[in-house]
Amino acid sequence: MQLKIYKTNWKKVRLGDVATEYSKRIDNPSKSKFERFVGSSNIGQWDFRIQSWESTDSVTSSMKLFEPNDYLLVRRSLYASDFRERAPRATFGGVCSGDILTIKENPEMLADGFLIGILNSPSLWKYVVANASGSITRRIKWKDLANYEFLLPPKDQQAQLAELLWAMDEVIERELDALEKLDLTYTALIEKTLINKDASKLFFSDLLKVVRGVGYEPDQLLDNYDDKTYIILRSNNISNSVINYLDVKFLSAESVKKEQKLIEGDFAICMSNGSKELVGKAAEYIDYGKNVSIGSFCACLRPFSKENKILVKHLLNSESYRYAIKSILTGSAINNLKPSDIEGVFFRVDINQIKKGLLNKLEFMYENKSALGTNILNSKSLQKSLINQIF
Repeated sequence: MQLKIYKTNWKKVRLGDVATEYSKRIDNPSKSKFERFVGSSNIGQWDFRIQSWESTDSVTSSMKLFEPNDYLLVRRSLYASDFRERAPRATFGGVCSGDILTIKENPEMLADGFLIGILNSPSLWKYVVANASGSITRRIKWKDLANYEFLLPPKDQQAQLAELLWAMDEVIERELDALEKLDLTYTALIEKTLINKDASKLFFSDLLKVVRGVGYEPDQLLDNYDDKTYIILRSNNISNSVINYLDVKFLSAESVKKEQKLIEGDFAICMSNGSKELVGKAAEYIDYGKNVSIGSFCACLRPFSKENKILVKHLLNSESYRYAIKSILTGSAINNLKPSDIEGVFFRVDINQIKKGLLNKLEFMYENKSALGTNILNSKSLQKSLINQIF
């Protein structure tokens, strides 16, 4: 979507001219009237709204108050300059972490809801990176953020643009709601029908082979990909059942064993990472005609048959699988899995349900989930494109 935007009558302003930050403390949230606590981890990248929160029941340390329609900007990076562009608008009141700036629109300067576009603009977050302080993790102060300059349209144009951005977010919200409902049905079908506590154990070792990733030294890496090199996937390339090809590495073909080349139907799995949340995440590999392998912190799961592959895909998406991985990692000082750990994971699979065609039902639901996920990504991409055009 391409907008025709004329900025001849837009004027340059500072963020501090059109919005204010306030910091009201709540000494003991667990004894306050507020039930919801929002930490940095509850806020997703580019979210317009807060999608998750925690209970204040166990929050006894002093926190910050926020009110409905406030904007919550995460001012602390995860590490280095990785801030993840997080600044949604609250639809409810509660308490939040001190690493979140609570920001209000100035209604004399801004149309209701227009600030969401400013706070989600790439130029603002470039400014944050440039002006944050710290080393391992960095923080932006409001007094510095308030000096961010941008072009502000007249209020009537602001209202039109805000209406467009929030209408697109309504579409995304509906798609997310539909995906959540479908996912609940899909998960229940796996946990209550495919998996039966009275069935015999079926080990991953009965269904697949685990192939270790490629070990390499930094000086072996190449600058570019060609038909004589391999793309090497790492743990950051595996998330949410999808493989991404962002910031991949390249190795010569001689560095990769034949069995380490991924083939259609394989699954890439994260075997080691700094975060327990990422270890065990797996995604199906789709062959796009490139030479692809995995790094030493990952592995390949190679099912023995096509039917095994379909079954493995749904088991990897189950709560039972996530619980099994969590149980393996519990108490471990190092967040990693061994091939034997994966091979030893078992499920009590009801073979009679498979014979009755349950896998076909699960495949149909999985494909619909994937289609909805693609629609959401496309909608978010369009929303981001509009913000880039406006700001």
